[in-house]
Amino acid sequence: MAEVVPVDAQPEPAQTPVQTAPGTEPGPLQIRNMEEQDVDFVGRMLVETFSDKFEHAVGKSRMEGAVQQNTKMYGRSKDVWHRYLVAVYEGRPAGVMALKFHGETTEVDFQCGEACSYLGCCGTCGLFWLGAYTENVNIRVGQCYLDHIGVDADFRGKGIGKILLDRADFEARQRECKSIFLWVKQSNRAVRLYERQGYVVTHPFGGCFSRCTTGSSEWYNMEKQL
Repeated sequence: MAEVVPVDAQPEPAQTPVQTAPGTEPGPLQIRNMEEQDVDFVGRMLVETFSDKFEHAVGKSRMEGAVQQNTKMYGRSKDVWHRYLVAVYEGRPAGVMALKFHGETTEVDFQCGEACSYLGCCGTCGLFWLGAYTENVNIRVGQCYLDHIGVDADFRGKGIGKILLDRADFEARQRECKSIFLWVKQSNRAVRLYERQGYVVTHPFGGCFSRCTTGSSEWYNMEKQL
């Protein structure tokens, strides 16, 4: 039954419910910003999550070198740590996600000489062009770009990917974004997960340069309205 308000009472101002950020409720899974202790995990996760692209870029025999190079690079790139969110399950790092917004220009500190020491000249060139292609994203005003998302193989099947995507929506809304988008290979099984989360394919893209740099010429741009 609705409460009866006296006629001389002044109505209370409408209260906007405070939404709790996914991954901050009590429980085994917590999501927090990247910290110093996460550098090794993030460096390895990005290579493992996108192993097909890294293997195409640097060669199968140099994959461990790519992990070491990534770790060094992210270790000194503290200016980009705010973009990365780490999922921690029962105290262990289990997943990572990176978001970008319109107007952000700071990039990771990639050093060719260092990369050559881990990957050789050919591997460094491949990694450079991979970055040049995947970082060339036009993020418009009111948009959020889901740059990376990955869950460690030991923690799959626990819903961590979904919670990370929910957190991405929350972070984008906090910045008054109207939509969030990502790039994904057409053959990637994650396409179904993104669809269940409300993403739709806006257009396919790719071509010769995409195949040369990433190993695939068939990609989707998927977007979700917030």
